[in-house]
Amino acid sequence: MKTLYQGLISAAMRKYGIPLWLEPYLYKYAKNTDVSTIKQAISFINVRRKKGEVTGKYVKLPNGVIFDIRAVVHILNQFYYGVDATAKISEKWSKEYTDYDHANFTTHFKKVAAERVKHARALRNMIEGLGYKIEKPSREIAAVFSRIAGLDEWADRLIVTEIILRDAYSRPFGFIFYKVFYPVSPEFMRSLGKIFTSVDTQGGWAEGEIERVLNMGALTSEHVLALSEEILSLVYSSIQVEMPLAKKAHIEPEAMLLRDISVAYPLHTLADLGVKIDVDKEVQKVVKISKKGTKKSR
Repeated sequence: MKTLYQGLISAAMRKYGIPLWLEPYLYKYAKNTDVSTIKQAISFINVRRKKGEVTGKYVKLPNGVIFDIRAVVHILNQFYYGVDATAKISEKWSKEYTDYDHANFTTHFKKVAAERVKHARALRNMIEGLGYKIEKPSREIAAVFSRIAGLDEWADRLIVTEIILRDAYSRPFGFIFYKVFYPVSPEFMRSLGKIFTSVDTQGGWAEGEIERVLNMGALTSEHVLALSEEILSLVYSSIQVEMPLAKKAHIEPEAMLLRDISVAYPLHTLADLGVKIDVDKEVQKVVKISKKGTKKSR
């Protein structure tokens, strides 16, 4: 059975270009499921030419998984809040006074703000097109962006918006969201392609700048790790709070897999950029911080 699991996982990774570091997470998921469930998880990515279905009561994905329409709208609202908040935060940062050495940062965030305004509008149109109104975000997702709005250092702002948020939300959740919903509603999803598939005109410059300041010694690994732990613990909580919806849709194992990947993904990217980090140890630390914070808020 172990060989069968490894064969399915290896084949899927090769076929879809999945990073090799994801293998332990996929194998952990596989050990707690059966072969049919693993194939279902793979089908979240491999939609081929199959089409989904939207009704007034549910959204049926190309792989046959059915979501209550209200649950879909709830998740869309969380995405909308995050994108809209990023647009507003970036716009504010782009207008702050800065010296000549940091002029590129204000220019960067001005461009990000313009892009995110378009993305937020597309998400609003999708929600309203489904016949629903914009709702308030969960307390947990609001906490993520409230903390981000309070960042003072330009490098911290860049790391959080262009690495942590991108790799924690857009890459593990947004990409799959885009792939499975595009056949259902292409007229809306087409305009959201950039944000959900992580194709961002600003991303390349941001990673290069982060790598540069790390190499210069202007940013220490200890500082980046402390920042990452704080933000990712909030991100983890914002995903964990949605688990009841995943359980109701019978995809809790898949949601837990994506939750774990959402913490590890940005840490691996930061390691590639030169941050000295033990990813497995940091993931465990983030989860511990998140659970501790959740207990305090009860």
